[in-house]
Amino acid sequence: MKRLWIVAIITVGSLTVPGIAGASWTGSGTGTGASKADTAPAGNRPTVSVSGRNVAVSWAAASFSGGAHVASYTVKRYAAAGGVPTTVKSGCDGSITTLSCTENAVPPGTWYYTVTPVQHNWTGAESPASLNAVVAVPSLTLVGSTFLTALPTTFTGTIASFVSGETVSWRLDNPTSGPVLTGSIVPSPVNATGTAAISVTIPAGTADGPHTVYAIGSSGTSTGSATINVDTQPPVVGAAVIQKSTGGAIGYLRQAGTYRVYASVTDAGSAITSVTANVSNVTTGSTAVAMTAGSFTIGGVTYTHRSAVLTANNPLTAGTKTFSITATDSYAHTATTGGFTVVIDNTKPSASALSTTNKAAGTVGLAETGDSITFTFTEPIDPASILSTWDGTSPTNVTLQLLNANGQGGDRVQIWDAANATQLPLGTVRLGATGYTATTILFSNSSMSVSGNSIVVVLGTPSAAGTTAVVSSNTKWTPSTTATDLAGNACQNTAVNEPVSGTPEF
Repeated sequence: MKRLWIVAIITVGSLTVPGIAGASWTGSGTGTGASKADTAPAGNRPTVSVSGRNVAVSWAAASFSGGAHVASYTVKRYAAAGGVPTTVKSGCDGSITTLSCTENAVPPGTWYYTVTPVQHNWTGAESPASLNAVVAVPSLTLVGSTFLTALPTTFTGTIASFVSGETVSWRLDNPTSGPVLTGSIVPSPVNATGTAAISVTIPAGTADGPHTVYAIGSSGTSTGSATINVDTQPPVVGAAVIQKSTGGAIGYLRQAGTYRVYASVTDAGSAITSVTANVSNVTTGSTAVAMTAGSFTIGGVTYTHRSAVLTANNPLTAGTKTFSITATDSYAHTATTGGFTVVIDNTKPSASALSTTNKAAGTVGLAETGDSITFTFTEPIDPASILSTWDGTSPTNVTLQLLNANGQGGDRVQIWDAANATQLPLGTVRLGATGYTATTILFSNSSMSVSGNSIVVVLGTPSAAGTTAVVSSNTKWTPSTTATDLAGNACQNTAVNEPVSGTPEF
């Protein structure tokens, strides 16, 4: 029997260039045959063009050596920064059998594209990268001035880089939860270029100040915004006070006293251009006193404007006087706010009483920690006239000096600052006895506080031990004329005696 041999000769092309694949196949049957494998071609560099949020990608056909074109292509998009591949959206995803495609709803950013030929299960080399395709961020542009002095106001303008096919809704200040605005676009929905003419209305009742208008695309991928500023109201005068030019207590003044006016003025929508004070009830003819902008904190309150130093009338009757503040903004909105007051007090204070208190379970007649001495005046005293850095709202540390009389009749008490460097203007107390001390005793960290018309000092830590006094006469206090009342009237220096004579102090 005659035997027939069938031989198939297969030649496989081996490639050394990365990304270009060879291919081979096998056959069966009778006879003798041979074939040479072809290679899948590399992709050609694509070109790109951007229209709104759509990117058109096109490329030349990739062909085998025999001239036949490959059947399909895959398209890839990369972030230009870092070359990170991203998911291709509809229009260019999957297998593309033509020489172009348009990727829709591309996210904003800078991208480049490649194409890779595919022939059945053959894959060619990925093409070189295209030039960059820049997809702009969605935007909203309003026409005309964005400073609104009247409401309602309707803006026209444009949106750009929105996804084609979107409808648009409108909100104020927050794109998801802000108040809904009335608005429209033409054409609607957004066309292929991603642009449309817009109209949006800012309603009456919108608060003064800056606001953000949002145009929100229905696909959830487009939001444009624009900033506006509303100013339909005049400035607001929140507070105003008069303070002596020497500082200290606010809201009190004496005839012929010098003073400044302070005001707190705000405007949510625009700049404040002018603030004036009408203090003609205090200073004749001062109906529009200019006030300068700045930051001035007195009495724990910060004020935005202050006048120059003014002088009160002399004579000026005692009692409550009113004054007003007028403020104007850059759009000529003006408001006058009155009803602010200052108390005119022309009466000098004087010493009323002096008393000491022995602490609980203390030794009568012995000055010791926890004992106190109280200086009482005929009216409240300005704490700043006692200690310039003190407003009286909380206790402050001082040093109480207990001085030996040195045979001059009664030991002495004086109040000095915390550093024991300067005597405070509370005058000198001559105690009703000797024997409290044979030397000078410093009670450091003593506490001074205000209680109505009184200044109270609680004795701190002594520098030496005291002694128990022998009562011989009553205590006498001579105040200092440097101390003033809240209006700035100097204290009279008339001395007062302890109401009950012959009793021990402390």
